[in-house]
Amino acid sequence: MVHPPLRSALFLVAPFALAMPLNAQVTDAGPDTSLCVNYYTMQGSPLPVGATGFWALVSGCGTIVNAGSPTTDLNSLCIGTNVFVWYVDDNGTITTDQVAITVYDGSMAVADAGPDTITVVAPQNSAFLSGSPTPAYPATCWWSWVLGSGVIVDPNDPNTAVGGLTIGGNILLWTCDNGPCGNTSDTLVIQMMLATSLSNTARHGTQTITYDPINQQIRVREDAVLDALDVMGMDGRVLFHAGDGYRSISMARLPAGVYLARAVMNGRREVLRFVVSG
Repeated sequence: MVHPPLRSALFLVAPFALAMPLNAQVTDAGPDTSLCVNYYTMQGSPLPVGATGFWALVSGCGTIVNAGSPTTDLNSLCIGTNVFVWYVDDNGTITTDQVAITVYDGSMAVADAGPDTITVVAPQNSAFLSGSPTPAYPATCWWSWVLGSGVIVDPNDPNTAVGGLTIGGNILLWTCDNGPCGNTSDTLVIQMMLATSLSNTARHGTQTITYDPINQQIRVREDAVLDALDVMGMDGRVLFHAGDGYRSISMARLPAGVYLARAVMNGRREVLRFVVSG
């Protein structure tokens, strides 16, 4: 079999190549974007003189108001990623480009870490969390450490388990990133105590120490006798100690934050969690 010379193959291709317009406009569907609403105005490239174009949905959903306009409006976009393609026919030369429009759920609830405080008694060193909401794509939520240490089994699960907690205050942060709809976060304190540090309030009735946020004082009930009191940070470190006989103890010296007061009252232990505001 005799093969044609290479120049013959090139001759066959050359007429097609020469027919391609050298100045054909590159099609641009516009920038990818993220929204907190379900409507959008497209930003496709203008049509050259004599050219035609149209938009088509590739994935997701949405209503194209005027498919032949590069700047058509879109309505009824779905939460998630919606992909559209812009086709341009420039006198027989067809070029295309795609754009992704990601819609976030503006009605998604703000981050909630669940109860303000969870108490864990050693030797147990784990707890189950109860955050909300459960995010739906494209939103994401995750747990992270503010103070303390341990193992978060699944940081993206609002109801995950956490283990390896340390004695004292362990503070976790539940953060939700909802794109252009905004970011929110909330904290949870897991107070891990030794059995000897527990309050006996449940067995002995009403709590005998309280915190007065207006006057920033810890107050002792009239019929109780304070033997001693330690005020601790949420890391379990003792910040200062008060001896017996006090009826009220000022917390004004403390910076804003969450604290624990561990008191010995009438020979028994009691623990109070309180917040000093700025």
